[in-house]
Amino acid sequence: MANRLDWQIEQIVAESDGSLHDALRALMQVNERLEAELEWLRSTLVSGHVCVDGQSLH
Repeated sequence: MANRLDWQIEQIVAESDGSLHDALRALMQVNERLEAELEWLRSTLVSGHVCVDGQSLH
């Protein structure tokens, strides 16, 4: 029986019309966006501009 990750891989490939190349491209694009968001969050935290419920996190 396939585990959760195997099932997710099958779903991504199916959504890419069976193309492993297109599935990998889609995953890499998502990864790039997540890395950019993480970098933005890191830089925002360093500068002390993130607020939660009106309070700064620093």
